[in-house]
Amino acid sequence: MKKDKIIGQQLKKVRKQLGLTQADITKDGSIISVGQYSKIENGIHQIDANVLFEILENNDEIDTMRFLQEVEHQYRLQSDRKINAEELSQKLTMYFYNNDLNGAKAVQKSINKLKKNKELKLRAIITVAVLNNTLLEIDEDVKKDISQNAFSTSDWTKKRDSLRLFSNAMRIIDKDVAPVLMAQILKTYNDISSRDVQIQERISSICLNFLYTSFKNQTTKNVPETIKLLRHLSETPSLMFNKILGHYFESLFKGEEMEVSKIENLLRDSNCQNFLHKLLS
Repeated sequence: MKKDKIIGQQLKKVRKQLGLTQADITKDGSIISVGQYSKIENGIHQIDANVLFEILENNDEIDTMRFLQEVEHQYRLQSDRKINAEELSQKLTMYFYNNDLNGAKAVQKSINKLKKNKELKLRAIITVAVLNNTLLEIDEDVKKDISQNAFSTSDWTKKRDSLRLFSNAMRIIDKDVAPVLMAQILKTYNDISSRDVQIQERISSICLNFLYTSFKNQTTKNVPETIKLLRHLSETPSLMFNKILGHYFESLFKGEEMEVSKIENLLRDSNCQNFLHKLLS
């Protein structure tokens, strides 16, 4: 069913369900001529909105709200059939940023119907898991697949949603793969101080997650380079906290206990106990 025929088809369906003739539903042609109405039902002509609502209002047997909901449903079905991978990707990103788990699950179903787009399917798995707080429960084979294929496109380091997913999925990415992906980010943003502040905030957050994960995994590959990037952040107030945390992790990796304790006390005195607890967990 084409979109421009949906309303006519729905009118025909409802009319027949109610046992009405075309003359009945048009009030003997007083709303619109029976001939014109017949063409609408058969998809030859489109119906004017005012005429549609006049028909609905003058036929008490028709549940207007239910009719409109069914029309909307049919429109969505048509849209879903034609939707492409890029549109699905945009929807997935939108639901991710809106913390809409149900929306993300619905899009994931559509994505899984695609014949290709493995990276997008893996991103959908990560998105739903992050929103559902089940990231660590992902099957081991899927985790391996994510590590190898979720960030395989050449420009993934320039896409906001891919960067955020990498940051959120850091805990399940193979410890040998994460430094390789981090190296790609470091290369892309080696001029970090000249970037927009929002980009600096995003990249520095990824750097901190990488340092945290690396420390937990007791790995040091690309750690010095990541700390160096944090040092080169602009001296903007919104970036100061991340610069301090960069120094904190540098001290952790170097085993400088006094410096580590100094920063932890600063966080504690600044009423950041919850953050400190997560940092130390």
